[in-house]
Amino acid sequence: MGHDDGVVARVTLQTVADRVGVSRTTVSNAYNRPDQLGDELRNRILGAAQELGYRGPDAAGRMLRTGRMGAIGLLFTEDLRFVFTDPDTTQFMLGVAETSALAGTGLTLLPVPLGTEVSETAVPYVAVDGYLVFSVPIDHPALETVLRRGKPVVVVDEPDLGDATSFVGIDDRAGAKMAAEHLLRLGHRKIGILFGRLSLDKTPGQRSRAEVHRASIRVARDRMCGFEDALLEHDIDMENVVNWEAGGNDPDSGRHAGLDMLERHPELTALLCFSDQLAIGAAQAGLRLGRQLPNELSIVGFDDIPRAATWDPPLTTVRQPLVDKGRVAAELLMEQIKDGGTRRIELPIELVVRASTAPLSDGQRAS
Repeated sequence: MGHDDGVVARVTLQTVADRVGVSRTTVSNAYNRPDQLGDELRNRILGAAQELGYRGPDAAGRMLRTGRMGAIGLLFTEDLRFVFTDPDTTQFMLGVAETSALAGTGLTLLPVPLGTEVSETAVPYVAVDGYLVFSVPIDHPALETVLRRGKPVVVVDEPDLGDATSFVGIDDRAGAKMAAEHLLRLGHRKIGILFGRLSLDKTPGQRSRAEVHRASIRVARDRMCGFEDALLEHDIDMENVVNWEAGGNDPDSGRHAGLDMLERHPELTALLCFSDQLAIGAAQAGLRLGRQLPNELSIVGFDDIPRAATWDPPLTTVRQPLVDKGRVAAELLMEQIKDGGTRRIELPIELVVRASTAPLSDGQRAS
C-alpha cells in the first residue's frame, strides 16, 4: 500500500479493479456472484485483493445501496435436526443448495417447533429479503408473523394461500388417487390409511372420516380426497376405511402407529401411507406382527425418498421431485425478490411400483 504524507491510502474496490485491469463490477462479482466468472480470473482478483489488503465489499454499505440483506429465510415447524435427518427435507435442501441464483446469498434456517413461542425465536426479527415457507400449517402463528412482515414469500407444499403468495407443490389429490387405484387393481378392499399429522395436535390414534376432512394441514385433506376418489369409484364404504394419525412423520411414529392399527384391525390387507418414512415404519410393524410383505400385507408410500428403492422389500410409492422442488422454490423466491409478482408451479408426480405390493391372495379373499 502506498503512503502520502504519513496517511495510508484507502484500498477500495476500484483499487483492486485497477490492479487487475478489470471493471469494478467484475471485482464485485468475484465476491458476490462467483458463478459469473471463470476460476482463473476470480483467483487473480482475490489474489490481488489479498496483496493490497482489501477485505471485500462492505456488507452494510451494500445493504444501504441496494436495500437488500443478502439472505433468505427457511421457515419450518420442526427442530433444527429435522433439516439434516428427514430424507424429504434433505433432498429439498439439496435442491436449494444447487440453485445458482442463490450465489452470494445467505440462507437462514428458522425452526419453529410446535409449541414454541414465536416471539422467542428469530422469526420476527431476522434480516432477510424473503422467505421459503416449508410445509407450515395454516394455523401456525409463525406463518402470520412472516406474512405480516411484507417480504416476498414462496410457500412449499403447505399452506396454499392462493394468489397471496407464490406456491411450489404437487397435485396431492391426484397422487393419492394413483396410490389407492394401484391397491384396488390388485384386489384389495380392506385398506387402512396412515397419516403423519392432521393438525398442530400431535396426539396419535384412530380418526373418523370427518376428523380427517377437518384437518388444518391441507396436504392431509387433499390426499384424503384423492384416496376417497378412488375408493368411492369402487363402491368402498368410506366409514369402514381405517384412518390413523401417527402424530409424526418418521419411521418410529409409523412403527408405533402401525402396531396399534394392525393389532386393532387385523383384517386390513393393505396400507396407504402419507410418506415413505411412515410406510417403512408400518412395514416394520407388520413384520413384527408376523405379516409377510407383500403376500400378507401390501404397503404404499409417498415421496420416493432414496431409501424407498433399497428397502426390503423395495417400496411402492408415489414419486415427487424433491430435489427439483427445492431448486424451483429457491429460484422463484429470488425472482420474486428481484422483480416482484407471484407464480404457482405444480411439479409432476408418478406411481413407482415395486415389491411392497402384491395381488390379494386367495387366503386373504376368504378371510
